[in-house]
Amino acid sequence: MRMILDTDPGNGVPGADVDDCLAIGLALRSPEIELEAITVVAGNVSVDQGVRSALEILEAADAPHVPVHRGAARPLMQDPAAWRRRLDGRRDEESAQRHWHDVRTSAATFAADPTSAARVLVDRVNERPGEITVLAIGPLTNIATAMTIDPEWSQKIKQLVVMAGAFDVRNVLHELNAAYDPEATHIVMNSAAPLLIVPLDVTLRTFMRLGDVDVLDAAGTPLASYLGRMARPWITWLAERFGEDGCALHDPLALAALLDPRVITTRTAYVDVELRGRLTRGRMVSWNDEMLRGDLELPAVSPVMIAGHVDNDLFMPLLLERLTS
Repeated sequence: MRMILDTDPGNGVPGADVDDCLAIGLALRSPEIELEAITVVAGNVSVDQGVRSALEILEAADAPHVPVHRGAARPLMQDPAAWRRRLDGRRDEESAQRHWHDVRTSAATFAADPTSAARVLVDRVNERPGEITVLAIGPLTNIATAMTIDPEWSQKIKQLVVMAGAFDVRNVLHELNAAYDPEATHIVMNSAAPLLIVPLDVTLRTFMRLGDVDVLDAAGTPLASYLGRMARPWITWLAERFGEDGCALHDPLALAALLDPRVITTRTAYVDVELRGRLTRGRMVSWNDEMLRGDLELPAVSPVMIAGHVDNDLFMPLLLERLTS
């Protein structure tokens, strides 16, 4: 499976989710996947931090052959200041600094490729139309930009898998990957791409606990040891700050659904994102032909697949086996 992985990794950054890091590790240790490139977008962390994090993972995995491309530093239209205050502000919290105090990161010995993320997305797909799967596990700015550069790009990819959205999650008005750049999300949802959405509704049913981190540590490989060092402070910080018993595996689940489709069930629906509501801007909405909708004039979008349930008895052994290989 030829793949481009579009991501916003924050491994080693205090208070930043490590799920992108684990997903990259899973891709690197899955023989079914030929990782054509990693493209980086701002979201979970700044785009420059994301590039450094991606290069560091590749160094740990001894995979310098995978090129890393810097992508969008900000959304297409939306001012990211509010999101950045929220995301970057927790980096300076005393608890985050304490949990990440002993985490050591180092500069990779190789550099990012100078070709922009959107350009490489377009060029690689045009070189091999119908062959490349794109896994987007960050905000969708790079993907939307590629669709703008080449209006037929969405029809040339083999599949687009997106980790984004929260359709029916208590106390979640919107989710980072969908809401950080709503205009980009709108472009993607209104494209002709063969699309699978893996939303928060299903990813929040997955957990990596400290016992799983012990398994990574015990494997003794450079990559597994690195992933364990990155995951441990995130899990312990979540436990202290939110009382969580582990961390959700949002992005690894989206990749695992490609490796073994049995790990999820899916439903078919229409999806778009709200662009105007004061409380709902950035919120993804799904509906079907039977849904009550009053006099709403619904957009003419193509149906997509949405993940609905996860089989953790399949998913977690797959994840840990690959990451410790």
